[in-house]
Amino acid sequence: MTARPWRTGTLAITGADGHVGRHLQHRLAGFPNPVRPLSQEDDWRTGVADAEAVIHLAGTLQPRRPNTYEVANVGTVRRLTETLSDSAVQRVVLLSYAGADPDSANAYLRTKGEAEELIRRTGIPAVILRATFIYGDPDDIGPSFASYQGKTVSVLGDGTQKLAPLHVDYLTEILVAAALDPEAPVGTFEVGGPDIVTIDQFVQQINPDEVRIRHLSPTMARLLARIVPSLTPALVDVLLADSLPAGDPTETAARFEVSVRHRMDGMAT
Repeated sequence: MTARPWRTGTLAITGADGHVGRHLQHRLAGFPNPVRPLSQEDDWRTGVADAEAVIHLAGTLQPRRPNTYEVANVGTVRRLTETLSDSAVQRVVLLSYAGADPDSANAYLRTKGEAEELIRRTGIPAVILRATFIYGDPDDIGPSFASYQGKTVSVLGDGTQKLAPLHVDYLTEILVAAALDPEAPVGTFEVGGPDIVTIDQFVQQINPDEVRIRHLSPTMARLLARIVPSLTPALVDVLLADSLPAGDPTETAARFEVSVRHRMDGMAT
């Protein structure tokens, strides 16, 4: 932790009931800041009004009907921005995804890019973190990789897609610094884990016993996206692509004075 004085005011967290949100709240337990977790059912205007900083985690890669990418990724950010003009918020942190682009043909990447634009337009100092796929320890791996645990797992594509998996505890360190350190930089930053592995290698790492990997061709995966409710065309295309940060992710860790940890050899360290 930096020696500089950090913010001690209320920190509001939207989407706090998700995987990252739970780990973030646990990390903040030792801080003096009142932490205000906000779920979709809560009154965000009241919850944000007196907050000194906000971390926005709400959003999804896998919307379930009637939810959509627009509602989950853009609508929640619009809802947040509507509360900021008459609030005490001095810093906003948005968790985005590597490759977010408002002009993307992919619905997930497009809506993440649109969400970033909404945050920038508020005029409030903001940190946008474009993260790669996030994972936890094997007993709490997180939603991105839960389907990759078991004796037999299905992987879209040939399994050579490259990942820079980002451990949730490593991410929370950056989120905390971005929100609470008044001297932390603002802008858009790429965040990824320190190792690059293939998806097949990652699947083998997160399973303690030998695992059989079954590969689904891109054609079959895209066909299933039309008939399987848990899949969307956008999700399939994201899973078939690499999940890598643009540039060296360790530079982002250095900017926020966070040490690089959680290498893939042995999972969390």
